[in-house]
This record gives sequence, structure tokens and C-alpha cells, in this order.
Amino acid sequence: MVAVALLGAFVFRQVWVIPILGVLVGAGAAFGPPGNPFHRAFTAYVAPRLPAATAFEDAATVRAQDVVAAALLAAATVTVLIGLGLVAWVIALVEAGIAVTAATTGIHLAVMLGDRLRRRR
Repeated sequence: MVAVALLGAFVFRQVWVIPILGVLVGAGAAFGPPGNPFHRAFTAYVAPRLPAATAFEDAATVRAQDVVAAALLAAATVTVLIGLGLVAWVIALVEAGIAVTAATTGIHLAVMLGDRLRRRR
């Protein structure tokens, strides 16, 4: 959902979508998957219509991914506010790519970064 919203905002030049998504994903980063409005909407409206899930993402993985998304969208928001729109879109599109990769392949950048940081210690 985040990737689709960011790509749509980029195509239609709707820069206000970046901070709104940052706040929504930030709620998931702060409160875990139950705090993420996208997760709640999926669980309430889409999941009951699908066959039973055979695999689940760990809540810590989802939260870590939300932290990365919120940080990138916050950085993009700051760059919009100081007048660097091109840089903001580059940062936002990087987040869209990270979200698409996580959603389609199960490869989570946040988990990979956390693992590498733990190995260095």
C-alpha cells in the first residue's frame, strides 16, 4: 500500500502524501503492527476474504520495516520543507522500492540491517 501511494503521489506530483504516509507508518513503528492503520485495514477487510494464511511475518519484522519507512519518509518530509523536492522524491521512491521488495519477496531491509549491526558488535 505504501509503495502504491508513493508511486501515485510521484506520478501526480502530490507531495503532501509523503508526510501523511510518514505519520501513518510512524504509528506502526511506535505501536507495532496493531498501530499501523494499513495493517489494521488489511486484517479487518481483506484477510477475512482470503484463504487461511500458511505463513506469517513476525511482528518484530513488521515493526522494524515500519521504523525504516518512517525514518525515510521523515527525511523526505524535511527535504520537502527546506525546498529540495527532487531529493525528497528520490528518498520517497527508495522507500517505495524497499516496500515493494519486502511485500513481494519477503526480503526485509530493516532485518538485514539489524542482523549486520548485531554481527559487528
